[in-house]
Amino acid sequence: MDIDVGSLLKKCRKKAKLSQEAFADLMHTTQSTISRIEKNIIACEVSFLQKAARLTNSEDVVITALFSVDAIVQVAMQMQVTFIGGLFNWIL
Repeated sequence: MDIDVGSLLKKCRKKAKLSQEAFADLMHTTQSTISRIEKNIIACEVSFLQKAARLTNSEDVVITALFSVDAIVQVAMQMQVTFIGGLFNWIL
């Protein structure tokens, strides 16, 4: 699975309604660096992406990109089955 980190970073920035310049100020970098990351010209560290998600309140955007919806549904269903099974054991 290939993740377009540039597009992901841009989604975080857009969700927070920030310009590249304002976002760069929050991230303690330059507007040029943000632009180059968003265009996938340069890569960024995972910690940079984590900080961006946190500062823009976009953790949901990052999680959705990293994990497919199918995987999330599967985990939720497994948790539900475990919970119901435990509930039946408690009742009996």
